[in-house]
Amino acid sequence: MSSLAPPAASVRSVATGSGRAWRWGWGLVLVGVVVVAVGLALTLLLDPWLRRTLERQVHQQSHSAYELRLGSLRTRLWRRGLEVSQLQLRDNPQWRGRWPAALPHLSLAVGSVRLSGLGVLALLRGGVVPLDSLVLADVGLSLPAGLPPAMLADKQPLYARLPRRLAGLRLGLLALRRVRARYADGPATRAAITRADLLAHDVLLSAAGAADTSRTAYAVRLAGQVRGAAVRARGYVGQLAHAQLAGGRLGLDSLRVLTAGAVPTHIWLPRLRLAGWHTAAALHQRRFRADSLTLDKLLVQGPPPGAPARPLPALLAPYLRRADLASLRLRHAEIQTTSGALMPVIRDINLEGKALRLDAAATRDPRRVAYARAWLASTGRITAVFDAPFFHLAAAGLRLDTRRQTASLLGLAIQPTFSAAEQDRRKGEQSVHLAVRLPALRLLGLDFGRLARQHELVARTLVAERPTIEIASDGRAPLPSQPSIFTPLAVRKVPLLTTVQEVRVLGANVSLPYRSPRSPIVGHITLDGLSGTLHNLSNDPRRMTAAHPLTGEATARLQGQCPLALQLRIPLLDPLERHQVTGTFGAAPFAILNPMIGPTRLFEFSSGQLRTMRFDLRADLQQADGTMWAEYSDLKLKVLKSKGEVLKTNLLTKIETGAANALFIRNNNPRANGRLAPGRLRSRRDLHAAVFVLWRQALVSGLLNSAGVPQPLAQKLSEGKN
Repeated sequence: MSSLAPPAASVRSVATGSGRAWRWGWGLVLVGVVVVAVGLALTLLLDPWLRRTLERQVHQQSHSAYELRLGSLRTRLWRRGLEVSQLQLRDNPQWRGRWPAALPHLSLAVGSVRLSGLGVLALLRGGVVPLDSLVLADVGLSLPAGLPPAMLADKQPLYARLPRRLAGLRLGLLALRRVRARYADGPATRAAITRADLLAHDVLLSAAGAADTSRTAYAVRLAGQVRGAAVRARGYVGQLAHAQLAGGRLGLDSLRVLTAGAVPTHIWLPRLRLAGWHTAAALHQRRFRADSLTLDKLLVQGPPPGAPARPLPALLAPYLRRADLASLRLRHAEIQTTSGALMPVIRDINLEGKALRLDAAATRDPRRVAYARAWLASTGRITAVFDAPFFHLAAAGLRLDTRRQTASLLGLAIQPTFSAAEQDRRKGEQSVHLAVRLPALRLLGLDFGRLARQHELVARTLVAERPTIEIASDGRAPLPSQPSIFTPLAVRKVPLLTTVQEVRVLGANVSLPYRSPRSPIVGHITLDGLSGTLHNLSNDPRRMTAAHPLTGEATARLQGQCPLALQLRIPLLDPLERHQVTGTFGAAPFAILNPMIGPTRLFEFSSGQLRTMRFDLRADLQQADGTMWAEYSDLKLKVLKSKGEVLKTNLLTKIETGAANALFIRNNNPRANGRLAPGRLRSRRDLHAAVFVLWRQALVSGLLNSAGVPQPLAQKLSEGKN
């Protein structure tokens, strides 16, 4: 048994080791207790001291203008952090005297502040202080008197406002959560944010951070959102339901802008999306760069602009040196004009611009149109009024393509509101009663660049496809008080220089109803299948000269039966309005003119066959004059009397008919001797009537004179003065 017992030395050694371990364990426990006790003591002593120091510093630095109140403050030594709850910074209610010029009146409330990972050694050494995170939640800010001018004028960067002994501050994360804000600068300027959230990653608040072109507002990455914002300033009221910024993308939802005034303007943008936004370039280079901007269902309601808008580069100059946008899209927009002469409404506007650049150089770039390399546009229905309330204008849509240099107006319609008689009654004088149906009006070879930069319309071809036109008139009202706009010199009143090399009219049908004072029956004359071409339509003095006038040719069928061909030569800028019209008429019975001359002149052709007719008419501001050569046979007239809605003959009209046919009418031309008797085209110019009326009257006078009616009488009959 004795051999199994441990040696005495071993027993003493084990006992000694156990005693030392026991003493060291208790020592560590005691050290921990002491450290904990010291930590608790420091915490108990530090928190109140730090709280008092912060409150006192705010009081001193603001010269007693502000007071700071902290609901609670707790330091977290092991985490090198700090937690504050119920922070309040506000104007000192005990303040007396003049308010400091550089300080705004404010009220700031923060539900909680959490700071962690503070670099204490860097703080003590005065270097760039690292901070893992700073989170402020439930923030409420009110600036009831705006920002003072001295504060707005201070251009000192944010990092320069740090304490001088600090080289900067570096935050791994800066978070602002559930922020509410209100701002007022007098009764006219107010703003409010219902809720905002912001996350900023890797924020370097220092001179190096300010110079780092890869950062935006000192941060490597920013993300934020706003829910509910409103602003009132300078006669504008704006509301925003939601905005979000993240990863170079900006989104706005339900943005409304309302302008004050007698006729307010309302703008509503349900959705905006900006992608590929280089936010750092905007701050460091004063340059906006983005991949795409899309605006959906924009609605604009209000009066037309009162004055031309300033160029976009000039508007942006205080903020941006240059703006570049790869793609701009406007989808399903609508404009509703609520006042003005036309009050247009344009629906379903779709617009796409490519490679936009906004600066002074882009304005002068001949390869760009309205700052873009190319535009593509289309609209839905367009409505407007003209000479309200007398005419309504409408179109099915507009199409534009700057690359192809084309513009098309589809489904154009001009519709009078009243009858010709009622329109004249309301105007108190004779007026143009116009109705138009035009399936398509196309501009080809349109120089959009010149139009945008020089306000000059230059195009290769204008095509009017299958128009239907009715120009009704009523001779019972007084003559117009103002000169007609349908004259050659009217091109001078076009607000921009216009040059179209060629104008083509395809398959037009023209109707000219006229209600004469002599009869309640409306006379009718038509030009069917009218097709023609005009060359050199221009009001540019460099292009429109006597040597290079407007020229043209056209063909049609009068009353659907008589073929005709016209040629014209008009120097549009000639102050005397000298011009020439020549033409030919083919075979047709004279009776086709009865639907017009019967009700309006109270005579008809009872017989007669036209074989051919040609004329040469020259006109100016005073009159039309020329010659007509008509070949016809068996021509006879019949004098009529209007009785209600019926044209009749009686004994007196029969006597007049016999006398006219016996004394005046040349039944055949040429006569039996083969000699062709020409007719004199002559009519006095009335500047209150359209130039087309002058042509018509001259042709009628020439026809009557060719048929044997003496020229003075033929002229009176054609002008309706007998």
